Amino acid sequence: MVTKDNSSNGLQKNPTDQKLVEKLEEEIEANLQNEQFNVEELAGLMNMSRSHLHRKLKKATGQSANQFIREYRLQKGMELLKLEDMTVSEVAFKVGFGSHSYFSTCFTEHYGYPPGEAKFRATETDAMPNPQTKGNSHRFKLPTKLLALVGLVALGLLIVFSLVKWQSADPESEGVPKANDQSVAVLPLKNLNVDQEYEYFSEGVVQAINRHLSQLGNLKVISLTSTDRYRETDLSAQQIGEELKVANLLEGSIQRQENTIRIEVRLIETSSGRQIWAEKYDREWEKILKTQTEIAKNVTLALKSTLSSEEKAVLGQKMTDNVEAYDLYLKGGYESKTFTRIGIQRGMEYYEQAITLDTGFALAYTGLAANYMLKASIFGAELSALDGMALAKPLLNKALALDPDLTEAHYWMGYYLLFNHWDFEGAEQEYKKAIVNNNPDALFLYADLLQFSARHEEALTIAQRLNETNPFYPNSKMAVSLYYLEQYDEAEDIAQSRMRLFNDYLTIDNYGFLMLNTGNYQKAISLFQKAVALEGVRYPRMLGWMGATYAHSGERKKALELIEELKAKISVNDAGSIRFFIAVVYAALGEKPAALQWLQAAYAEHEMEMPWLISEPQFYNLHAEPEFQQLAKAIGFPAYSLQ
Repeated sequence: MVTKDNSSNGLQKNPTDQKLVEKLEEEIEANLQNEQFNVEELAGLMNMSRSHLHRKLKKATGQSANQFIREYRLQKGMELLKLEDMTVSEVAFKVGFGSHSYFSTCFTEHYGYPPGEAKFRATETDAMPNPQTKGNSHRFKLPTKLLALVGLVALGLLIVFSLVKWQSADPESEGVPKANDQSVAVLPLKNLNVDQEYEYFSEGVVQAINRHLSQLGNLKVISLTSTDRYRETDLSAQQIGEELKVANLLEGSIQRQENTIRIEVRLIETSSGRQIWAEKYDREWEKILKTQTEIAKNVTLALKSTLSSEEKAVLGQKMTDNVEAYDLYLKGGYESKTFTRIGIQRGMEYYEQAITLDTGFALAYTGLAANYMLKASIFGAELSALDGMALAKPLLNKALALDPDLTEAHYWMGYYLLFNHWDFEGAEQEYKKAIVNNNPDALFLYADLLQFSARHEEALTIAQRLNETNPFYPNSKMAVSLYYLEQYDEAEDIAQSRMRLFNDYLTIDNYGFLMLNTGNYQKAISLFQKAVALEGVRYPRMLGWMGATYAHSGERKKALELIEELKAKISVNDAGSIRFFIAVVYAALGEKPAALQWLQAAYAEHEMEMPWLISEPQFYNLHAEPEFQQLAKAIGFPAYSLQ
């Protein structure tokens, strides 16, 4: 059904290819309503490896296995929409899409119009003659004079409509500059202090304004992770607007001298460079919380003219009434953002001091909880997963009790549920609450969960959403998502472009993962070595992937040496998913019993990388093993079908 006709290229599909395609369509049809049916399962039913299926299908149809499955589902969906009296949601679930919105997105991309128009388009196609059909000389034609008359009437109506619209315009709105689009990027405010003592304060004010604006659902607000690169830029407003795809920029300066502050802000229309609104705020330090809210309110009014009662309530919400606690919170965020061990520790100390001054400060509890979990992550590797999560959980409970709608608390609660309880469903519910207003960290974490669950097409959709709303978010999920969908060239293009923008640990980590798993072992080794040198820490993840790379490139001795280094770490600091990455190296060496033994140990120790089990490419050769399937079942992967 979804095969490409290669006859136009002078190629005829051979009988073997045709039989392959027919067999694949039979298997997909038999599993059409199973939304979890994926390439791995299709390959198993065909008694092929995933890569072997990919090569044969690419040769036969020019498509990847993922494309083949998706397009078969879409064509079946088209048939149902045309012939059956079913809603779009009913059709989506009938053809194996777990989300009607995802079905609509894929359908529109494939056919060029939304599924709701399918029946109408079918009727329209049947009713209208094909202009390419031969013998169409009997088609009805309008006389030339009548066509001219129709044109004059249409022109007259257009003129009348324009006059009416002009006369009905609000005279009070004339001369008032309006933004063309309700999208804005808050640029770093220029810190006018001679020393950098108050740099944390400058960044904190920007963060607060950005956060206020982001909570208004109908405003598109670019995250600070994307705007930070313009701190010392010489680019024009138009150039920045084009890069960020926004119509407006908020820029300005800030100065603090003990108990007084001065903030100057300007709202600029990017297309023209004209100033829409500007204001200077000279305030006492004690008024900082109110001032931040006032700025956000005025920016919103400049973009929208009016505020609903709900929006006024959102902007009126207070983080805390204690300015000293707020100052400590800003310092905690500034230190934590470094994502270094010392920065995370200092951040925790500031958060604890803020909570001491204000026991009702929900964001401070959330920040402290997040840092405990970061200490247990693969990039912190200081606490065991269970220890870090146990310390974070009561803090998250407190934050949500104080503010049930707090975005940050919801996505960190999702993180806790995923990595502490392996509760995929509960974590997804929390992430969905947090991504409503396109919070970039929430989108990133949700894409991770979808990749863990082998829901790679959905992960790409979320990664694209993150990329569109925050094009310079450092830890993009685009390259990894494209890798899983076998779009290797596109994945590498994105990975290389990210390296040009962010020569940091996370970007190198993603690029190294891609190079390892597409067979560019020499490049992968150089990237992993670069990451280790950059941080000065030999994290288990880097050592594990480096060992896997050596194993695949035939350097068995080096791979075994890294296994020994990882084993030695266990007695020193049992953090960073050490056992999981020992299993990675053994699997790459082809030593399945040893790999499975270490995975069992990782499961017993509840290591944080275990949700990555079925999507870690080095374990693909273990998927058919009963012990592996038992592990997958014990963890509770929703998208993993046991053979």
